[in-house]
Amino acid sequence: MLYCRQCGAKLPKDARFCPACGTRVVSLDMESMERHRTLKVAGKPRVVVTNTAPGSVEVKPGPNGEVTVDLDLRVPEDLDCNILQDGDTITVTCRTKIRPWNWPSYIFRSGPRANVLVSVPVETDLNLENRAGRVAVTEVKGTIVAESSAGTLSMQDCEGTVKARTRAGSVNLKNVNGTVSARSSAGSIEFSGALSKSENWFRTNVGSIEITLQGEPDLTIEASTSLGRVTCSPELTDARYVRNQYTGQIGAGTGRLIAETKTGSITIRQ
Repeated sequence: MLYCRQCGAKLPKDARFCPACGTRVVSLDMESMERHRTLKVAGKPRVVVTNTAPGSVEVKPGPNGEVTVDLDLRVPEDLDCNILQDGDTITVTCRTKIRPWNWPSYIFRSGPRANVLVSVPVETDLNLENRAGRVAVTEVKGTIVAESSAGTLSMQDCEGTVKARTRAGSVNLKNVNGTVSARSSAGSIEFSGALSKSENWFRTNVGSIEITLQGEPDLTIEASTSLGRVTCSPELTDARYVRNQYTGQIGAGTGRLIAETKTGSITIRQ
């Protein structure tokens, strides 16, 4: 069953206009649209993506000196999308024009959708926000800030200062090196990589945390769970377990690793 994108009324099969409000019915074939743009940059670019429409945000490596943006849009007339450049800063925004009483179209997947795919030089700073969908980043070095209100966050083969947060979804960081902070309100966190000798933290309210440390870690570990187990392999030096908190060191303990969950287990391996 299809619904009118304007008033939310049910549409008869093969309807060309909504019988309730008269809005023209757009077929699925007409709703699909793709937009492409390549922007030249001289230095290390900064890319800001804000997508408040349902859809995904994906960033992958591309040639030096340019940023390429591909927008795959469904029902583009109900979307407001912009690609702007200010020097080496690229800003991409997508939002819906849909009214609150038209939410049935979302439920039945006939409403507007924006999938954002960006290719960037390997050394790029990113600030990504996706309201309803996943965020994925591959092979980028820089300051990477990624947030999703309802979707998974994944990064692979990235390096730098990484901040990942999702309210309803999991965080998966694979082969990520640098200073890392990851948070999920309701979801698991998985990490593998080399952590810096700074403060790194992983927090979730409901879900497990699995951390695989690569390289030669030099960290003080603080792991706590209200309902679950903490497992470290190999065993930490100067290890202590007090009131659901497990502490100890790997190496000289110069850096800091904090892992916290309220409901779930914590596993740290090397």
